[in-house]
Amino acid sequence: MAFEPVRAASMGLGRWANVLADAALRGGKIELVSCFSRTPEKRAEFMSQYGTREAENFEAFLKDDEIEAVILTTPNYSHMEHIEALSAAGKHVYCEKPIAHTMEHAKKVVEAVEKAGTRLAIGHSARRLSVSRHLKGLIDSGEMGHISISESNFCTERGLELTPDKWRSSPELNPTGVAIQLSIHHIDTFRYLYGPIRSVMARMKRMYATAEVEDSAMIIMEHENGILSYVGAGWACPWAFHMNVHGTKAVAHFRITGQQWRDPSQAPEPIRLHIDREPLGEKTVLDMPEGDMFRDALEDFADCVREDRNPEVDGRVALEDLAVVYAAAESSRLGRMVELKDFL
Repeated sequence: MAFEPVRAASMGLGRWANVLADAALRGGKIELVSCFSRTPEKRAEFMSQYGTREAENFEAFLKDDEIEAVILTTPNYSHMEHIEALSAAGKHVYCEKPIAHTMEHAKKVVEAVEKAGTRLAIGHSARRLSVSRHLKGLIDSGEMGHISISESNFCTERGLELTPDKWRSSPELNPTGVAIQLSIHHIDTFRYLYGPIRSVMARMKRMYATAEVEDSAMIIMEHENGILSYVGAGWACPWAFHMNVHGTKAVAHFRITGQQWRDPSQAPEPIRLHIDREPLGEKTVLDMPEGDMFRDALEDFADCVREDRNPEVDGRVALEDLAVVYAAAESSRLGRMVELKDFL
């Protein structure tokens, strides 16, 4: 039987709405039928680009029965309000990460979705990079040996571009700054690779950001299986995204460019995974399949809507990811390790 595309609408029509709309169009399981923003000009631009219709207000958006699901890219601090309303209206939601900006809001999101019986996917897409999937296979097969430590970093210049009119410049609306915006990507990927996290030790501070938010974070996590993983993040330096995985039989490492992140099909070269087995001996370099993490995450969401099952990153997984961020902030404040269970 042919797959019936999920009729979806985009809400919050900023830059990232276009990224996800383009990703949805690269697949075939989501049909964009409508859009909503409080700004008429943004609605007009989105309609022109993607051929959708519009909702002139949120109430009309909620009552539109043709809309089965919503791709939500509103600011983090408004996720709870929007997801509560959308789920109560019977609409499934794909929400860009993080699930919310506070633990209180995140817990209420999970409660609202579970009460409504709708599906919620959170866009922690880095775990769907082709190289993340390949690493998972190497680790699970034992080819890497026993993993002891892993290292990662994600940096951009966004912290140098913050102005008072941007919500990310507010420590109340964007608590932990770089950690909730960038660190959380690698936090989720390490959770995917190694399982739940037990404890966290971190140092976070503002160095050069043009607003009073943290632009530097160093987070050490101990997983429940004993593996240690490190997540570094910077919001005041050029793009960097890389990861090193250290096992008893091999060390694997990769880095990706901004273009490989956004749309690998447009990148001039593939993501390359380097595997070192001896300091002066065998080395393997693997070109990863093209992949398309945003498309794949959205198509998994569509499958979950049609099959009535939970997405890979549902509200509870995303809640744990956010808990690590808040545990890191508390660790930085106290200057000691903290247990994740205290935040869940």
